[in-house]
Amino acid sequence: MKKISFLFYTAWAAPFLLFTLTSLAQVQSGPMVGYSEMREVLLWVQTKQAAKVKFMYWEQGNTALKMSTEEMVTNKNTAFVARLIADQVQPSKKYDYEVWVDNKKINVSYPLSFQAQVLWQFRTDPPTYKFAFGSCAYVNDAPYDRPAPYGAEYEIFTSIAAKKPDFMVWGGDNTYLREPDWNTRTGILYRNTHTRSLPEMQPLLGSTHHYAIWDDHDFGPNDSDRGF
Repeated sequence: MKKISFLFYTAWAAPFLLFTLTSLAQVQSGPMVGYSEMREVLLWVQTKQAAKVKFMYWEQGNTALKMSTEEMVTNKNTAFVARLIADQVQPSKKYDYEVWVDNKKINVSYPLSFQAQVLWQFRTDPPTYKFAFGSCAYVNDAPYDRPAPYGAEYEIFTSIAAKKPDFMVWGGDNTYLREPDWNTRTGILYRNTHTRSLPEMQPLLGSTHHYAIWDDHDFGPNDSDRGF
């Protein structure tokens, strides 16, 4: 049997810091790596305003052959989020990538990479992999927090990224909707934008594949479900 290792965290995050890196002036949060399959990988980024976005990617060690996703224009109705597919990947390969906004490459200070699923069936034993699992990512937001806010210790995300897991499973309460957020799309988009803009979270988003389920605070008040 192949060994499967995992990391665990529960994060209570400290007061929100403005994302001020000059090289990312056009980016609100991300880029982030989503699901991985053998022939495609989801890439995600959120801009600060409407902008043309695409991703360039290449097999690690072969920068001479760069491939591109489609290009799209982000818009306010979907919180200026771009979800684009890298559809020229090959099974078992690893890739580096970069994000382009309004025809300019966005420079970041940490690695950006992803991997296609390994083609092992009928060939080898299943591959060994390492993943992180966590929940309860509360990021303080002073105007809307309780008198004694929960948040602290963002550096947990830095620690997880340093372990280089292949993917991360978010087990719910991936953000904490506050009272002003509960009843409107505007509020829900605001809260998710606020949480995902946390500077300490960005390197983890950039090179680890992410999968998530929702719990009550992702939907609304305590003990909510999709019915709310």
